[in-house]
Amino acid sequence: MFADNLNSVVEMLGEDYHFDAVAYSNIYEQVENYDLVLIAPQIGYMLKRLQESLPDKLVLQIPTATFASYDAIGAIKFIQSEIENYNKEKKEEQVKKCHCCKKSNKRILSIVLSTNRAQTRIYYRVYDKSTIIDQQTIIKESLDMNDLYDIIDTVLLKHHIIDVIGIATPGIIKDNQHLRSSIDGSDQDIKNEFEKKYHIDVFIYNNANAAVVGFSLEHEEYKNIIFHSQPFGFGVGGQGILVNGQVITGKEGISGEVRFFLRRMQLSDDCQQLAWSQAGVKELVIKSLLPSISLIGPDAIALYSPMTPDTLEIEKGLLSFVPKEFIPTFYSIKEPWYYMLDGITKLCDEHLNEKVKIKGES
Repeated sequence: MFADNLNSVVEMLGEDYHFDAVAYSNIYEQVENYDLVLIAPQIGYMLKRLQESLPDKLVLQIPTATFASYDAIGAIKFIQSEIENYNKEKKEEQVKKCHCCKKSNKRILSIVLSTNRAQTRIYYRVYDKSTIIDQQTIIKESLDMNDLYDIIDTVLLKHHIIDVIGIATPGIIKDNQHLRSSIDGSDQDIKNEFEKKYHIDVFIYNNANAAVVGFSLEHEEYKNIIFHSQPFGFGVGGQGILVNGQVITGKEGISGEVRFFLRRMQLSDDCQQLAWSQAGVKELVIKSLLPSISLIGPDAIALYSPMTPDTLEIEKGLLSFVPKEFIPTFYSIKEPWYYMLDGITKLCDEHLNEKVKIKGES
C-alpha cells in the first residue's frame, strides 16, 4: 500500500521514480533490478547488514513517522535528500582514493569494466603526470564495443593527447596485454581494433589481476597477495594473484579462474543457488580460497564479497582446514574498482617504460 501511494505521488509530481514492494526474504534475488532499497521501520535492525551486503546500492530505512502516516511527499523529500548526500560522498571518495603512478610523467586513460546480472558499470579516469584530470562512471544495461569507442572519442575531444589506453576487463586475457576479451558475447581483438583506429598504444588486462596490483600499491608490506572477487549474485568469483611482487597470469592467462575447479568441489548445493544466501556465499568463498592458500601461502587476502563483509566468518571457516598460523591477513574490500583503476594505471605506466627501454636497447 505504501509503494502504491508513492507511485501515485511521483506520477503527480512528474518525477522519474518507480516503487515496488518486495518481501525481505526475496530481496537478494530482486535487488539487481533497483537502484535504491527502502526498508520498513519494523526491520530497521537489518539496515547495517543490508548496507554492507549491497555496497553498490543506496539502502535506507523509511523514517518511522513517515511510514506510520503514509506521508508519501515526506518520503520523496527524504529520498531526494539522501540521494544527493550519497552522490556527494561517492564523488569525494573517488577523489581521495588513488595510490598509482605517483611519479609518472605520462597521460593515461584507464578504463575498468565491471558487470553484474542487471547492468554494466564503466569507470574511467584520465591521469596527467599522476594527477586525475577527468573521471566518470557510466552505467549501461549491457555493454558493446560502441560504448568503449564513445568513451575514447569523448576523452580525446576533451584532452587531445593520450599516451596509452588501459582497459581492465573480466575474462581470460592471453599474454597479459595482447589478445582477447569477451565484450558482447563474442571474442574481439580489442587491442588491435583500438590501436588501428586511434594510433594509441592499448594495454588489456584482467580486472582481478589489475585489482591485486592496485591493492599492492596501498599495501607495500606484502609481496604475496590474493585479491578474491565474489560479485553479488554470481556463483563463481575470480582471483588476482601476486607472488613475490609479480602477478601470476599462468598459461594463456588462466591463473585465478576458480570456475574450473569450484563447480566440481563437494558443495552443499549448486553454485548459483548458494550465491543467494549469506551462508552459501561463505561456503563458496572458503572453497575458492582454500586451494590458493594451500598452494601459494599468501601474506594477505583482499576480499571483495558483498554478501560476506565480515572477514572473521571466512577466517573461522578456513580454520576447519588450515592451521591458524597459516591463515593470511584479511582485508574487506567494499569498492574493488578503485584498486582496478590504480592497478591498470600502474601497469600502463610500466608498459610504456618497458617500451622506452626496449627502444633504447635496440
